[in-house]
Amino acid sequence: MEGYKAALTQYDITIDPSLIIDGEYSFESGVEGAKTLISQTNRPTAIVSCNDEIAAGALFAARLMNIDIPKLSITGFEDSPFSRQTWPKLTTAHQPNNKIAEDAASLLIAQIRNGNDRDIIKLYTPELVVRDSTKRPS
Repeated sequence: MEGYKAALTQYDITIDPSLIIDGEYSFESGVEGAKTLISQTNRPTAIVSCNDEIAAGALFAARLMNIDIPKLSITGFEDSPFSRQTWPKLTTAHQPNNKIAEDAASLLIAQIRNGNDRDIIKLYTPELVVRDSTKRPS
């Protein structure tokens, strides 16, 4: 969310709170959030979801509402199996889940063994995986 807001601010684009939908990290939340966005008078050209399960729900809602994908682009985040099992396949941001889990386990073991309780921050850079659910707006 902070990255989204920072990018809009960087390009002098006003943040529209009606385009930010709070919800759970679930398929059902994606369905409901997408219905809310798609029903707006000034419908967005894209939906960016916090995970692939939400994005799969958004795809489902769009299809229920007879919205052509990728005329409405939908993206997820994670590169989970959902992203490859939907139709169309989801554009998503791949994150290195195995590396994140490995680092988390190593940090936990080190903290247990060394009694170290200081906060350690690790940063990971997601990679965009372009699939069939997105295109440039026309």
